[in-house]
Amino acid sequence: MDPKRRAIYEFLFEDEEGYFCIATRNARSGVFSEKFFRYPEELDDALEHTQRLKVTCDVWFCPQLFSHPRRKKEYAQLVTAAWGDLDDCHYNKMLIEPTIVFETSKDRYQALWRFTEPIHATDAEDISRRIAYFHEAEGMDKSGWDLTQLLRVPLTVNHKYAGTVGLREVEVELARPERKYKPKEFDKYPEVEYAEKQQIPFPEHLPKESATDLLEFHRMTINPRVWTLFEEEPHTDWSKALWQLQLLLFEEDYGPAEVYVIVSEAACNKYKRDKRNPQMLWKDVARAYASFNEEGRAPYEPSDNDEPEEVPAQGDLLTDQERAETKLEVDFVEEYIQWARQQGDAAWQYHQAGAFVILSTLLSGLVVLPTSYGNMYPNLWFMILADTTLTRKSTAMDMAIDFLQEIDSDAILATDGSIEGLLTSMSMRPRKPSIFLRDEFSGLLEMMTKRDYYAGMLETLTKLYDGRSQKRVLRKETIDVRDPILILFAGGIKERIQSLLSYDHVGSGFLPRMLLICAESDASRLKPLGPPSEASLDKRDELVRRARQIKNHYSPKDVQTVGNEMHIPTSWEAALTEDAWVRYNKFEAKLVELALQSTQKDITTPTYDRLAKSGLKIAVLLAASRRLATKIIVEEKDVIKAFSYIEQWHKYTVEVIHNLGKTTQERTIEKVKDAIVRSPGVKRSQLMQRYRLTSRDVELVFGTLEQRGLVKRIRAGRGERLYPVEKG
Repeated sequence: MDPKRRAIYEFLFEDEEGYFCIATRNARSGVFSEKFFRYPEELDDALEHTQRLKVTCDVWFCPQLFSHPRRKKEYAQLVTAAWGDLDDCHYNKMLIEPTIVFETSKDRYQALWRFTEPIHATDAEDISRRIAYFHEAEGMDKSGWDLTQLLRVPLTVNHKYAGTVGLREVEVELARPERKYKPKEFDKYPEVEYAEKQQIPFPEHLPKESATDLLEFHRMTINPRVWTLFEEEPHTDWSKALWQLQLLLFEEDYGPAEVYVIVSEAACNKYKRDKRNPQMLWKDVARAYASFNEEGRAPYEPSDNDEPEEVPAQGDLLTDQERAETKLEVDFVEEYIQWARQQGDAAWQYHQAGAFVILSTLLSGLVVLPTSYGNMYPNLWFMILADTTLTRKSTAMDMAIDFLQEIDSDAILATDGSIEGLLTSMSMRPRKPSIFLRDEFSGLLEMMTKRDYYAGMLETLTKLYDGRSQKRVLRKETIDVRDPILILFAGGIKERIQSLLSYDHVGSGFLPRMLLICAESDASRLKPLGPPSEASLDKRDELVRRARQIKNHYSPKDVQTVGNEMHIPTSWEAALTEDAWVRYNKFEAKLVELALQSTQKDITTPTYDRLAKSGLKIAVLLAASRRLATKIIVEEKDVIKAFSYIEQWHKYTVEVIHNLGKTTQERTIEKVKDAIVRSPGVKRSQLMQRYRLTSRDVELVFGTLEQRGLVKRIRAGRGERLYPVEKG
């Protein structure tokens, strides 16, 4: 590898860091490609890549470093040099002498002017443009000034004129490292008569309002993602987050000065993080403003090389203070959970599902939330998953259903049946909540997957959840379902359910509508069997009275009969306060942001979006059950409380989604890995017995884990022991 080439790169980029682009075009096939290397760590790899391809390819480099491995203006970082494709113009004609000159072919040149310190990409591009336009008449290429421009790599071969003058090596014509310039020195070159939207002068007077106040002015219409970008530091790409925030603010008709104030205080302000001059942030705002005006609502294009987390991302939705405050609030749901926990050893998480199934059944046919997308009824679907019978999922489900039967015994629709049977039952219950109860849902899932006469049941259930009218034409009759309100309460063994779920269950919309709750066995929670205490019976009676009171408050009081028609008053309409809507949109935006951080965007995005909608339904149920007033007003604290539950259940959703589509073999590999982590040094023979592994299976499972760098195998006598590999 030629030391001259290394010296040029090190002089040009010095102490900067970023992605370095090497582009090649095969001289024979014409195939163009780009490869990125992290500078300075991977400079040796870049030099080796260049050396290997220079004989067969034309090779170029980009004189700017990028924040991400993609050659786009939005990713351009601070720039260390101006650049120019001089073509036939001799470098002696430059008003300012270049620092480095390459002769790319006979009497054709490219040049670089090194700055004393890195400057904003927009300023560097402006200087390069002024140089190019000034020397255009002397033969300089006036199109070679833009950011992301490619220059030929010195000491490589120029194949362009191979058929006429033969191959020629790109030579370093001039290298004067002492020539470093301040941007002011390029004022010799006049401004270009060009639509300079990016050259907005820094405002003399900035808005007096703070960033938070400016955002509050538009809080009801602003894109919810603005709050996430403003409040939370990016996990990886700060440039991307800052660019997105600026474009979203311009969409909301904020002016450049207002956007500057907002992004100055934003968590994604990379210039503040790096202690850069605030003028550089203004340049970035101006560049985003120009891009927005040219392209109109142009989104920031994410890189194909983004490396999101393999496991669907998790994150906090509430602050620590909000989380602590929600624990102090006691309402019907919390009272029910406290009572139910005293009755047996069922996992307390399952009682959460039971409480909300009760509330959803009592109120879904009586309360509605009008939204910009249509009416939303607070019907919920729950699936509780257990690892063993010790979690008592059936016990928890039975407790909730027994409780509910005392108040509305007709609500239990079915525990089994065909599509036709389900639709027939619901056709007789318009605008009435109907519970489809299924303790072991795995059997129904398997039938829906494998049996023809259950084909389409997933889609049918999904449409019933959404309240869509259904019509099914049979040979002898037509089943007409109008205004359905379906509540699904299901359970199952987690491993069995996960083995049956697939991407189709997400694509159909079925799984995203389901709230998933998992719990692990804990022998310490087991309680001896005995008679109910008088206190527990009294508490149950009190809760039943409370539930009846809630239902009676919202039930129709006046039913008028005219001929054969029955007129029932319309549903109670819930309404969110402005603060509640803003807070909900923030939660929704946060969940969408987490979904986009996953490699499984196609399944996390619809799932997390529906998770947010379920949170909104829960907020309505909480508000309606808390305050039995003349109007249902959903306040911000109701939304926060609702999403405190969503925050808990989110991790269960992540776990289930992560296991979608996994083969039995992959599940066995994960089980063995977990066993080794729990018992470091476990014997090979013990694992074979525990997981019924054959000698053939052993080599596949252990070999896979070893090659993935997750375990290590150590000989011990005639056998071997396995240990987890510690990360870091």
